[in-house]
Amino acid sequence: MATINYTASPTVGRFMQSAAFGRLIAGPVGSGKTIGCIFELFRRSCEQAPAPDGFRYTRWAIVRQTLKQLKDTVLKDITSWLDGIAAYKVSDNTIYIQMGDVRSEWILIPLDSPEDQRRLLSMQLTGAWMSEAIEMDVGLVDALAGRLGRYPSAQLGGATWFGMIADTNMPTEGSDWHKFMDSNTPPDWQIFIQPGGLEPTAENLNWLTQTNETLKLPIDHPDRIAQGRKYYERLARGHGTDWVRRYVHAQYGNDPSGTAVFRETFNRSFHVAEDVLVSRSSPLIIGQDFGRDPCSVICQLDHKGRLLVLQEVIAEDIGLEMHLEKMLRPTLMHERYLGRPIAMVGDPSGVSKSSIYEETTFDVLKRLGFNAFPAPTNDIDPRLRAIEAFLMGQRDGGPAIIFDRDRCPVLIRAMAGGYRYAKTKAGVRKPLPDKNEYSHVIDALQYAALAAHGGMSGYFARKMAHRPRTVRPKITAASWA
Repeated sequence: MATINYTASPTVGRFMQSAAFGRLIAGPVGSGKTIGCIFELFRRSCEQAPAPDGFRYTRWAIVRQTLKQLKDTVLKDITSWLDGIAAYKVSDNTIYIQMGDVRSEWILIPLDSPEDQRRLLSMQLTGAWMSEAIEMDVGLVDALAGRLGRYPSAQLGGATWFGMIADTNMPTEGSDWHKFMDSNTPPDWQIFIQPGGLEPTAENLNWLTQTNETLKLPIDHPDRIAQGRKYYERLARGHGTDWVRRYVHAQYGNDPSGTAVFRETFNRSFHVAEDVLVSRSSPLIIGQDFGRDPCSVICQLDHKGRLLVLQEVIAEDIGLEMHLEKMLRPTLMHERYLGRPIAMVGDPSGVSKSSIYEETTFDVLKRLGFNAFPAPTNDIDPRLRAIEAFLMGQRDGGPAIIFDRDRCPVLIRAMAGGYRYAKTKAGVRKPLPDKNEYSHVIDALQYAALAAHGGMSGYFARKMAHRPRTVRPKITAASWA
């Protein structure tokens, strides 16, 4: 039997390592998504625990809009990569995988006829793969989920792992799939987005449009990478802006109902990283949004001048004081932040007294032990420019602002299109961003960026100089221990 050598790209590797019930991988055309899904099904088939008779039984549905699409893409790739162990039976549109003790059925299910749809939703499956998911109704996810984990039966030992995988190119902003991937992702799903094809970290370039000469070069040789990148350069020249945005740059397509505020400057693959490390030498700066749904964004300006967006702390329908005591303070007590000096920056309107209470918002912050300062302004233009300055900047060839992938999910969705300008009925863009579910957390980030932009330490030093010279304890995250 021939040896099969497959090395997953970084994003596909993370996709395969996840044990989530549902996983979706999105990216540009040609980025290796389909092959990654093939090997994910193959791997799960091999990892299935043996039944009492010694065989490893699994059954997978591979779903796409039409049978022709399945045969032209998925079937050809499966039989090419798994040559010798995969046999396609035309009469029942099923690929049978036999290798050692592995016995796996991969059933091709199109959705272009009611009969096939009924067949899909009556099957007993281990799992399913939605190929080119955005071509299908997102409602299929819930309908299909009920058919999974039902094979092998309990008599055969049950499924070692069951669930659903999906691959796709990027959907349009505002579409059902955009909401599924960005703002309404089920808790048992994970979304993985590959870098754009023209990004320095683009994936699968070693195998795109290679010549006989470049295939002889080592993996990741500059000439081999350059040859693969020509694939995307050619696509970018031959298609319109919106098409290139989705299928080359792996960004959400333009939503005709509005415009994302940071659509031209925020790049998820460039500005988002996993587990952003907290600097030992720099103070924490907390951007704070007030109101009935208060939000805190914990940031840090490191020695390179990068704004590290470390964590969001979001409240719903509670007062500021309860948010600070019950949510923000426990977060700051984590060992990740202990011992670092803290400064908080918020809306300067918080220095004003209300007609009912003598205590201002900033009085509350100080009473609770926070070194709190009003931002230089609450005007929207300089706030947006402060974030844009970091988005457009670079430090040592990398981003000037970095968002922690797991600790800032709402912020990342906001940056990727949730925070947006609406349009009038005449189709004219409104001058101010919409007040929506993302505006509070973005406001908090804006205040932090205002303080950090141009030098946070100088800003705080000037503010401290105007304070009465009274002896105050130095507050750090460790002070509440």
